[in-house]
Amino acid sequence: MVSTVSSRFAGGRAAVLLFGDSITQEGTTATGGWAALLAANFSRRADVVNRGLAGYNSRWGLQALDSCLPPHAATALATVWFGANDGADASLNPRQHVPIDEYKTNLTQIVERIRQRCERVIVLSPPPIHEASYRTVFVEPRQGKGAPLDRSLAVSQSYAVAAGEVAAATGCAFVDIWSKVQSAAPVVPGSDEQPWGRYLYDGLHLSQEGNQLVFDELLSVVREHFPELLVEPDKYNGKRDNS
Repeated sequence: MVSTVSSRFAGGRAAVLLFGDSITQEGTTATGGWAALLAANFSRRADVVNRGLAGYNSRWGLQALDSCLPPHAATALATVWFGANDGADASLNPRQHVPIDEYKTNLTQIVERIRQRCERVIVLSPPPIHEASYRTVFVEPRQGKGAPLDRSLAVSQSYAVAAGEVAAATGCAFVDIWSKVQSAAPVVPGSDEQPWGRYLYDGLHLSQEGNQLVFDELLSVVREHFPELLVEPDKYNGKRDNS
C-alpha cells in the first residue's frame, strides 16, 4: 500500500532545538510547560529537543553548545534563552554572573553557531524578576530571612535589552519576555502590587500561566516570521497534534 503521508517525513524528521537554562529545562518537566506544549504542537512535524541546562549562564552555554546540538539531519527551528543567571549580582553571586558585554558576545556566538545549521532562530529575553516572590520563595528559604537578593527587576531589564540588541544585530526573531510578562498583568496605577508575579512561581521561573504565555508568544513569532512552520488545527477534530 502506498503511503499518503506528507513528504515532510521524507529523509527523517527535523529537530526543534530549545537551548537555554533552567527556564528552558523546566519547560518540559513542569506541568503545562512551554516546551512540552511545543512538542505536542510539532508532534507530527519534528522532534522537540530540550537542551535546557539548569543553573547555566551564557558562558557555560557557549562551552556546552556543541554537545547539545541535535543529532538530526536538519534543525527546523531553534530557541536561545539565556540571561536569567548572567544577570545575577557580581558580588553576591559571582559564580553565575556574566558581565553584560560578555553576555552579548556569548549570545551572539551561540546564535551564529546555531545558524550554521538552522536559519530560523528565536532569541528570548530573560524574564523580569518579581522581587517580592523571589525573596520569600527562592532566597530566604535557602539563605535565611533578610538575606540580600542576588537578582533584581532593574538588572534583569538591562539583560533583556541586551538580548534584544543581539537578536536585532544577528537578524533573529525576538520575544521580549521581560515586557510580555509585565504587560500581561500590568500594575494598577497607585498600587504597590505587581500582579504579573503570578507568571513566575518563585519570582524567577515560570508558573503554569507563565509557561502558557511563552508558548503563545512563540507561536505568534512562528506565525509572523516562519509561517511555513505553522501548525493549523486539524480540520476534522480541531487538534494541532493531528496536523
